[in-house]
Amino acid sequence: MSNVVRPRDWWRNLPRPIYSQLERVESPQPWFEVYRIEPEIYAFYEPGQFEEALSYLVIGDEKAVLIDTGTGIDNIRTLAEHYTELPIMVVNTHHHLDHVAGNHLFDEVAIYDHPVARQTAERGYPHERAVRLLAEGMVWKPLPEGFKPEDYHVPPFKVTRWLHDGDIIDLGGKRLEVIHTPGHSPDSICLLDRGSRLLWTGDLFYTGAIYTHLPGGDINQLIDSYKRLIDLSHLYDRLMPGHNEPWIEGEILKEVLEALEEIREGGGSYIEGGDGLRRYNYGRFSIIYRP
Repeated sequence: MSNVVRPRDWWRNLPRPIYSQLERVESPQPWFEVYRIEPEIYAFYEPGQFEEALSYLVIGDEKAVLIDTGTGIDNIRTLAEHYTELPIMVVNTHHHLDHVAGNHLFDEVAIYDHPVARQTAERGYPHERAVRLLAEGMVWKPLPEGFKPEDYHVPPFKVTRWLHDGDIIDLGGKRLEVIHTPGHSPDSICLLDRGSRLLWTGDLFYTGAIYTHLPGGDINQLIDSYKRLIDLSHLYDRLMPGHNEPWIEGEILKEVLEALEEIREGGGSYIEGGDGLRRYNYGRFSIIYRP
């Protein structure tokens, strides 16, 4: 992987500042750090692997939702069941490996209805794809006891609900609204909780390097998705991204939109890797783009 994407010794910048402001709670599985965002919302954080995946347990009165299932390096179902006895449904923000690797552990899975998501559910990810997350420089903490890197893969999983734009996921006393936001991937969604004034952004936004260059990525669609979310900004205060840090102020989306538009127009300063990828740095976030 190019150093444009993965800085050398990236883990030396951890812990990220936001975690000193959040309530850390006991985790029965050392691979995960767990933070209580609100009384019934938990962030499951995987700081030992480069993607720093974040999954979220949202607990309603009748059922719970696990937003994304992380890298699959440790069992996220047993972790989630430690914090609730309610039935848990997975809701994926998109089909990428580091968001669906634990899907097969659950009986109920919801993901946006798109061919790439259907293909992923049918096939999973073979060892050759999954093991890239374990390559040199990608993991810096001890792997969980019993985890076998030579067997690491993502099994196929059964989808019990195919999501569409505008759908409501009702947990009883808590409702998540599905917003289709392509650009990072064609099946990307965000989830809006008007009651808690939170917006889960998946990989559309996070602090750190935002990817526009992966298969199915499209900077024009990404810009349109940002505009749509900014139009809804009166409905949320905080962002809950799929990587690095939760609990980010919603206003930052306007800064990212300006950066994306600048890049699309050929502006902005960047560093370039040998593979043609460019990294545009804007302080708390950067954009990875291939012209």
